Amino acid sequence: MALTYPYPLEFFSDLLRVNKSRLYLQRFDESSGSGDGRIWSAELSRPLWAAELSLADRPSPLAREIDGKIDGLDGSRKSFLFSDPTYGGPQNGATAGLDSVTIASISSDRSRAAFSGFPAGFELMVGDYFSIRYGSDKVYFGRVMESGGSGGELREVRPYLPLSISVGASVELVKPYFKAIISPDGYEPFDYDLGDIARGGSLKLVQKP
Repeated sequence: MALTYPYPLEFFSDLLRVNKSRLYLQRFDESSGSGDGRIWSAELSRPLWAAELSLADRPSPLAREIDGKIDGLDGSRKSFLFSDPTYGGPQNGATAGLDSVTIASISSDRSRAAFSGFPAGFELMVGDYFSIRYGSDKVYFGRVMESGGSGGELREVRPYLPLSISVGASVELVKPYFKAIISPDGYEPFDYDLGDIARGGSLKLVQKP
């Protein structure tokens, strides 16, 4: 059976048990300043999510499976869907009843969004992630900047929502994800010894727009 891209979550990302992870927005800004301390900054292109993962020790056969699937990505040429293994869902603690959440409205500058379809008592909190599929094969991944309310009010999100996302778009809150590629030279393979455990693997990845 031929490999399909991007790799589905269950084929690759779900196998990435980690000791620790860093997930952050990688910005592409140009800055200049003056002698009196003033700084000007301009965004050259949209920021992209990046992650650094320290992979947990595992039985050698499972580590070889990861090695093989990474080889199947042909370096940074092929993509996969990625969901942070350390993220357990919204901080509210609820995961049931979130399969019908949609975008209710978007501010004119695309920096704020309102949501609809929350179950009773659910509240988004600062730092919660969400993702939206749009277009033919694109995925937006964002973070909530404001807590409170039932979702109907506009609240800050980052990065700004792309123009192609419209009101009514479905929102994934329980297991948000984005499309990613391995950063150049971003995989440190596992170390194998004569025992049954492989150690020391690490992975760096970046969002594929």
